[in-house]
Amino acid sequence: MELLDWLKENYQWQSVKFVNEALIETEQGRKRLRYWSDKALLDWHIEWRDRCSVTPYMLADRMIRNKDQEASISWKGGWLTVHDEVDQSAVVSQSETEIGKMIGAMVHYGVQSAVDVDSVPQKEPMYSELYSHVPFLRDSHRQFIAPLLMESEKRMKKAIALKASFKNETLPLLDPITTPKQAKKVYQVLIWFGTRQPPERGYYSLRMFLSEWLEKYGRESLEILLAGMYEDDRVTREQAILLCAECLHPYELDSLVMMLERNPRDTEIEEELQKITKEWERSKVLVQVISASIDKKKKVLTQ
Repeated sequence: MELLDWLKENYQWQSVKFVNEALIETEQGRKRLRYWSDKALLDWHIEWRDRCSVTPYMLADRMIRNKDQEASISWKGGWLTVHDEVDQSAVVSQSETEIGKMIGAMVHYGVQSAVDVDSVPQKEPMYSELYSHVPFLRDSHRQFIAPLLMESEKRMKKAIALKASFKNETLPLLDPITTPKQAKKVYQVLIWFGTRQPPERGYYSLRMFLSEWLEKYGRESLEILLAGMYEDDRVTREQAILLCAECLHPYELDSLVMMLERNPRDTEIEEELQKITKEWERSKVLVQVISASIDKKKKVLTQ
């Protein structure tokens, strides 16, 4: 049986045609198809989408149920899921609180999630590999990198100490939260578009998300988003501190490490150092904002 016929039978559509290999057009609008070969990963994503919506303000892009109210259908040794496709561009203006609540719901579920699924290995900064490259750099580059390496060591010590203080606290299992573009608004309802990637244990992607948010929308907007995350204690003070610890990790130097492995030109190194300077300063602000939000949350809890 051809896929279009199989979709018609399962979803009781009268008209189905391909837009491309991942999109179809039906009488009920455009739909996105996702193929899954790992059943455990599929089940985790179904549960994640069902549990992480914050109605009525923000919804996850849940799997459309078929005629038997199932979230997926079998297809050629794997499974297919169907999702509504949204053409609108990402809109975050005045939506910080709702998006923060959504992320809070993800963290809350991720801490409690007991589904047996393979996760992405936790990342570690690569800055220590710079030491072997430093002797071969020109003097100006060495002078620039030396204080960054010293600061990297200090940041890692702080991060390790914070994590050690909460070693019995479970890190959440999260669908990668990578960019504000994952949030889109349709008729006053925000929809969060998840991935089909393996989940990750911890806050690496969320740190990248918050850094991008800070760069695009500014400090005040980030403060509102964090307040939304903490609402209803979806993100506890302990989890907020673990997030702060992740933001202390000096990942900014990773790209330089990878660049130096291919013997770049001096001009490329200089451009990379300028980029690192901006990211480094933004990370400082990110840690400051998160630390201030934690202090504010503590005051609320003790009042």
